[in-house]
This record gives sequence, structure tokens and C-alpha cells, in this order.
Amino acid sequence: YFPAKRGEVAMLRGQLGAGAASEKGSAADQAAALRRRVADYSRKVYHRLREVRVEEREAVVCQREHPFYIDTVRSFRDRRYVYKGLHKDQKRALDAAVAAGDAAGAATSRKLVVLYDSLQLAHKCILNSFYGYVMRKGARWHSLEMAGVVCLTGSRIIQMARQRVEQLGRPLELDTDGIWCALPRTFPENYAFKLRKGGKFAISYPCTMLNHLVFDAFTNHQYQDRGADGAYSVRSENSIFFEVDGPYRAMVLPASKDADRLLKKRYAVFNDDGSLAELKGFEVKRRGELKLIKIFQSQIFGEFLHGGTLAECYAAVARVADQWLDILFSRARGLPDGELFDLITENRSMSKSLAEYGAQKSTSICTARRLAEFLGDQMVRDRGLACKFVVSRQPAGQPVSERAVPVAIFSAEPATRRRFLRRWLRDNQLAGDVDIRDILDWDYYLERFGSV
Repeated sequence: YFPAKRGEVAMLRGQLGAGAASEKGSAADQAAALRRRVADYSRKVYHRLREVRVEEREAVVCQREHPFYIDTVRSFRDRRYVYKGLHKDQKRALDAAVAAGDAAGAATSRKLVVLYDSLQLAHKCILNSFYGYVMRKGARWHSLEMAGVVCLTGSRIIQMARQRVEQLGRPLELDTDGIWCALPRTFPENYAFKLRKGGKFAISYPCTMLNHLVFDAFTNHQYQDRGADGAYSVRSENSIFFEVDGPYRAMVLPASKDADRLLKKRYAVFNDDGSLAELKGFEVKRRGELKLIKIFQSQIFGEFLHGGTLAECYAAVARVADQWLDILFSRARGLPDGELFDLITENRSMSKSLAEYGAQKSTSICTARRLAEFLGDQMVRDRGLACKFVVSRQPAGQPVSERAVPVAIFSAEPATRRRFLRRWLRDNQLAGDVDIRDILDWDYYLERFGSV
């Protein structure tokens, strides 16, 4: 909510009501005008638009009589455990087939490994959506209290895990449901107990250690189940368990560009063989991102594994970065126009029709409006319009949202291209055969490249 106090809002409402123009507007128009006035006031006086306050409250979520939600979540969780177990069995079968030289068996096991991994990931996605569903207004199982309890409990568990890991090694990245850390090589990892009846029972020591802490602090000792006769039995319930992935060869986390601002969910994790185990938050995974940045990131990740020292690692990374910086600083003089467009074209999809955006400003909206001028209004009526554009350096002094040029204009007839480019760039001296390199805002692309 806005930081302005009630008395200040009343004062602004009185000032708004005193104006002659405000009396002509509808109630919705006056509410919108008051909101704009309060926003401007908060920005000038308090230097911020939002007041965020964290409160800790208590709530009881009881589903003893109708445990439909918890039963559904438990059912999905147990089924995911089944697929994870089958996935581990097939990985062992694959290793055995490879060791025995059984090509047919190895091929079958590879397919089943992919199948069961996909199934357990699908169940994981569904399980994660249960939490978001209870926060959605209008949901059948809507419960803001339940969502708050889940969020706070998860936060406390991760903070507890971080405190313990700090005593043993170094936490690298914290998420809502996990923690990446570096433990000493000498720290105990896996143990296997020999059973009296034969066989072994393997455990992960770090995982068991954290699960023991969770069990002590977060077990519900008054969980009640209803029997067939209608009577309730009391037992202890704790279904929160850590799982261990790894160890991995390396984890790369980029530094933040701003002081006192931490990055979240932006890292690359490498397997022992140098392949990527996990990649989050980087532009290479985003649709519509500059191909220049995507290719650069796909080339540079593997370079972090080269060299025996930090200086040698940075030197290997710099060699790749210098190649792309040379292209930008030379304004791509050695590249064909088609390849240049492929590298610097941005692609954005509009979820609504152009008319629904009203007076909003963005590169996509600017591109859509210019496409309407160029191709006609009928081309931008529907939703889902794909806007492909480049950013020009003209008109000078205008924000980036006003300097988007549709790529389609460069395929038009020379006379048409010259007419629209002169209008959009506000340059009546622009030649008809102008080179795209003289139009582009190279500082913008250098800034985009340097920010990744």
C-alpha cells in the first residue's frame, strides 16, 4: 500500500474535489485520479511508492474431519517417490548393462531412465502448484492462512539448514525449498549399514543430519487419523525430508551489479564430466532474448572449468568475451546484414491486443504501433502479436521504449523504407540506402551485453 497516511490522503482528496475538472468525471475516473495523486505525493514526500510491513501471525489449519487437501498432496508425493525409486533402479540397470557390454539392454534402460525422470519431474511440478493454488482467490481450496504457514515453515527450515551448514562449510545459494552448499572433502558423505539378514542400507550423512534437525523442531505430535469406526487415533507426523543431489564439479554464481543487492535463482552447476547439470536465471533460457547474448552464454559457461587458478579461469573466459566485444565495438562491419539481424533482433509477444494497452509504453507496444502504420491496423488487432525489433539511436533523448524499429521495415521497398524510417527516427536527411549499422544504438547493445 502507499506510504501516505490517512490524513494526507484526505487532504489530497479534498484538493482533487476542489478542482472544476474533477466534478465532470465519473466515480471510476475520480478514483484513478486520486490514485495518481497519492502516488505522486508518496514519490515526492516519502521517496517510495510502496510501504511493506512484515507481520508474524498465528493460525491453525485443521483438516481433521475432511483431510481432502492433505490426502491429495500425500498421494501425489507418494507416487513421485515410486517413480524416483524406479528411476534409481533403471540407472543401476543401465550401469550394469554398460559394464556387461549389453547394447540392447543399455538402450532400453536409457529410455526408461528418461521416462521415469520425466514422470517424477511432472509430479514435482504438480506438487509445487498446490502451494500457489491455495493462494489464488476463487480457488476451491483457497486458504491464505495455509499458504502463510507453509511459507513461514519452509523459510525457518531453510534458515536452520543454513545455520548448520555455516558451521561445517559454506552456503552458496538459498532457495525456498533447498540450499546449495560447499562442504569439506573430508566431511562424511555416504554410509552403508550391513543388515543381519543380508544386504545393505545406505544413508547420506548430510541429509540424515538435516532431517534429524527437522524432525526435532517441526514434528506434529498431535496428528489425528480417523478410523473406520469413527474414532480418532493420535500419532506423530512429519513428512518434510531433505534430499541430497551431487556432489558436483563446480557451481558458478554471477556477482550482483548493485551493492547490497543479492541475486536469486541465477546459477550454473556442472557435472564431473563438464556438462551442465542445472542452469537457472540466465538469458540463454529465455524466449525472445537477443541471440547475441544466448550464443555468448552458451559458449562461455564451459570456459569456467578451464585453468588451474582463478587468473587462468578468467583469462579463458575473457578470450570468448573479447571475440563478441570486438563485434560490438567494430559495429559488426565484418558480418553480413542477415547474420547481424539474427544476432540483435529482439522478439516479444503481446498477451493483449494493442488497443487494450492504452497509453502504456514499452518496446513491444512501440513496435506494434509502428507495424500498424506500416502494414495496417488489421495486422495488430488480435492478441499474441509477435514483435520483432531493433533499437535505434534516434530520436536523440528519447527512452528506449520510443526507439524500437520493426525489423519488417528493412524488407520493404526502398521508398517505403526511407519514408517510415525518416518519420520514426525524426531525421529528414536520412538516405534511402542507409546502412543498418548507422541506425543502431550500439551503446544500448553494449550495455545489454555487459549486464549478463
